Amino acid sequence: MNFDSLLIEKVLDPIHGTIRMTDFERKVINHRLFQRLRSIKQNTFLYKVFPSAMHSRFEHSLGVMHIAYKMYKNLVLNAYRYKNKYSNDLFFKHITKIPPENIQELRLAALLHDVGHGPMSHQFDKFLMNKKQLINYIGDDDKYKDIYDLINDEDPVEHEHISLLFIKKIIADIDPNSEEKINIDNILSIIKPKYKNSTILLELENKNENYNIHPLFSSLISSSPIDSDRMDYLLRDSYFSGAKCGIYSIERLLMSVLPVVINKDKYKNVCLAFTESSLDSISEFVFSRMNLFSQLYFHKTNRSFSAMLSKACDLIVDKDKDKDKLINNLYDIDKDKDNLQRLEDFYVKNSDEHFINTSVRKLLDDIPAAENLINCIIEREPWHKLYAAKIYNPGAINDVINKEVIDSISVKLKNTLNLTFKADEYIIDIMTNNAFKDIDKSEIQLLLKDYKGDHDVKPISECQNKLNIYQSLRYIIRVFYKDNFKKDEFTEVQKALEKIIEQARKKL
Repeated sequence: MNFDSLLIEKVLDPIHGTIRMTDFERKVINHRLFQRLRSIKQNTFLYKVFPSAMHSRFEHSLGVMHIAYKMYKNLVLNAYRYKNKYSNDLFFKHITKIPPENIQELRLAALLHDVGHGPMSHQFDKFLMNKKQLINYIGDDDKYKDIYDLINDEDPVEHEHISLLFIKKIIADIDPNSEEKINIDNILSIIKPKYKNSTILLELENKNENYNIHPLFSSLISSSPIDSDRMDYLLRDSYFSGAKCGIYSIERLLMSVLPVVINKDKYKNVCLAFTESSLDSISEFVFSRMNLFSQLYFHKTNRSFSAMLSKACDLIVDKDKDKDKLINNLYDIDKDKDNLQRLEDFYVKNSDEHFINTSVRKLLDDIPAAENLINCIIEREPWHKLYAAKIYNPGAINDVINKEVIDSISVKLKNTLNLTFKADEYIIDIMTNNAFKDIDKSEIQLLLKDYKGDHDVKPISECQNKLNIYQSLRYIIRVFYKDNFKKDEFTEVQKALEKIIEQARKKL
């Protein structure tokens, strides 16, 4: 069956035009857990700087589904083109035999990848439970065991884990017998590759040809340096902010994708590959993303509000040493009731606005500094930049951000600032960006062609000689002060801070 024939519903989108969907996807979108994403902004405070940046994770999720499927269709077209042009077994020639059920699973994974995001985006992560609390809250049910197994005992739960729980809930609510039609485990493993065995088998009539298409599907949604998630938010955030720094040629990238076969262990893995001729387009994409971080996400006012909320949350968490009590108060836990349903109710109720205006305020008793921060955020009174520095370092694509140096900078800045200010009068904000973050986890391949015209593939994480030139490790260090101040009022403090950063530059 041609999957396009199932796309009987449609919506209009300012970025992609017409986005088509199946009837089942429409039911998923209409579920209250997905509808709540309308009230979760894609970029929490960006609208306070760029007024039209009011877009939400709802439309972003639709866009990711659209691009993931568009990438898949281009894989089909490009595979057909290469099949006719080359006889190399490197190219996966059976992509048209992937059944509609698997394509639906890919689209649902793309659609639902953000469904577990809490209010205020990543700022809410400070109020996420740990593994023990989550198990006590939801219950030690075998049907959630594989999700629990993804979480280390002392690690906080991540929004992706909540997404997996909610996906199970959404699909069960739509159709209690849905597991007979849709493999939920496939959807969850596409989003979180460590879930279960991360295998989606395509079994052909010839029993000697079993292909694992999981690496291909998971790379389409989340993989460094390019995936449908990043491809959508670059275009969407650029459009709604009015900044044009995230623009890239999506069509040129789509012309460059191919499915390739990598022989591994028991099965033949089908992976996503980009042609070597697309390196300029890849670099354009990487630079667009870096510019978007520099000009939008790291804008000083946007970072001021984010840092203020982060400090307020820290003050709340630090005051209540009994984390279980804090979690109970916030989530309204009742062991005699269906707490998965109560978790759903909490997320549905807590839009960005409700969370900061109501839920957080319940936790502010006897914490005047936190209350003042929340009031300043609501009334759009950002704290003022006392000091700022940027460190841009070239490097190899496998290089990582030096967290030890960051921690050292933070401690030294804090010790210096404490000589002049009280702890609740300033905020240290250190942001980092790695152009090729997590590339060591990527299963994307680069398709190489030698002088004789023969093809081979190489993991993109091993293509340093091709990609190092595009790498950049960036450190953005700022100190915000609660009050306005005269230009020369804190010159000596600023000089002392600059000396710390100059020492750090030599270590990075």
